[in-house]
Amino acid sequence: MLLYHGSKKRLEYLESRQASGEPEEGKVHPDELLQGIYLTPDYGFAVAMAARPDGATEIDDEAREITFEKPESFDPESDIFIYSFDPARIPAENLKHIDKWQSVVTGIHELRPDSTEQTKARKVLDYYKILNWEEKELNRETSSGIKFR
Repeated sequence: MLLYHGSKKRLEYLESRQASGEPEEGKVHPDELLQGIYLTPDYGFAVAMAARPDGATEIDDEAREITFEKPESFDPESDIFIYSFDPARIPAENLKHIDKWQSVVTGIHELRPDSTEQTKARKVLDYYKILNWEEKELNRETSSGIKFR
């Protein structure tokens, strides 16, 4: 089983960072605010993390649904990057499982991925339904009468 990290940026390695946010009862687990490198065993969740626009994002992993604070900022054609890691290469004492969607690597400043995949943000639609965003079809007609969708 691989672990994944999604990002809007192409990176040679991932750096340990302090996650931000306020722990709220029932909302954010304190382990989600650690200094570390966050990974997931769920490829679709990594895609969702990379594809989300600026602003708050609510993800219901069980229902596979997403709500964006700024849905108008979601660009399905933007490039995203999915980094894959073999957990056997990460010392067990540095890998902490938060829940079934997230793990964090602590005590290591940087982690080089085993592989990197570049794809489009629209790939999130293969894994989640975005509740407050709908793709607008592009309908245009050429001078020859051919319609493009």
